[in-house]
Amino acid sequence: MFDDLAQADLHDALARRRVYVHLPRWTSLGLSLLEAMQLGMPVVALAATEATEAVPAEAGVLSTDPAVLVDAARRFLADPELARAYGKRARQAGLARHGLGRFLADWDDVLAQVAR
Repeated sequence: MFDDLAQADLHDALARRRVYVHLPRWTSLGLSLLEAMQLGMPVVALAATEATEAVPAEAGVLSTDPAVLVDAARRFLADPELARAYGKRARQAGLARHGLGRFLADWDDVLAQVAR
């Protein structure tokens, strides 16, 4: 069992893991999920939140069936290459959809429209 980590310790702890398991069912989209994706971690998540929009199929496994989630986590733990491949796609999706570059580009567009 792990306690909640301080933000300063989170990335180091995530980097020592092979898969990110996201089970909250009451939050719209957890920041830790986006951080894990941007760190290149494959995602195993409960398909009950905005995670269904944030995590493409090639970046992780989402389901409401606990057996499917357990199986996915076990597969990622047992197969480093599979985890690496999904993690790479998770990073690409995380950066494209929720990265600083996309955020700044969106603001540039808004400011350009307002300045016209």
